[in-house]
Amino acid sequence: MFREKSLPMVYGGMVFLLSACATAANGGSDDRSSASGVEQYAEDPRLGEEVSRMCFASSVDSFSMPTDDSVVLRVSPSREYLVETQACFDLDHAQSIALDTASGCATRGDRLLVSDSAFGLSSVNGRAPQRCLITGIYEWDRDAEAETAEEADEE
Repeated sequence: MFREKSLPMVYGGMVFLLSACATAANGGSDDRSSASGVEQYAEDPRLGEEVSRMCFASSVDSFSMPTDDSVVLRVSPSREYLVETQACFDLDHAQSIALDTASGCATRGDRLLVSDSAFGLSSVNGRAPQRCLITGIYEWDRDAEAETAEEADEE
């Protein structure tokens, strides 16, 4: 009888410990988490100017740094962009991303197709990829942080 009553308490304690571990593993609280979209990167030297369009050869080569509402897309070996989105619930868990455009260039108002499946954008378990509205596109220079650190060392 004691075991049946204590089981929910043990389960609750385990859930608390796992959530605490997950928070610690993700770095706990972060200044970026309180800002949204491109505001997260206001002081980041890698963030460039806003552009009206992002052109690509055939598809997204790769992506990195997904948050709730932004992601860095590499569209060619030498071109990367920070893309800001609106109403994109799975972006921070994305395993596959594509652009849904009518041409070889994406602009504000076009959509990202986002899937949490590692097997591409095909429908998994009846779930189609999420369509996320692009609200801003910014140049991204991943080497700028290293250049800024080198300049500071020289001074």
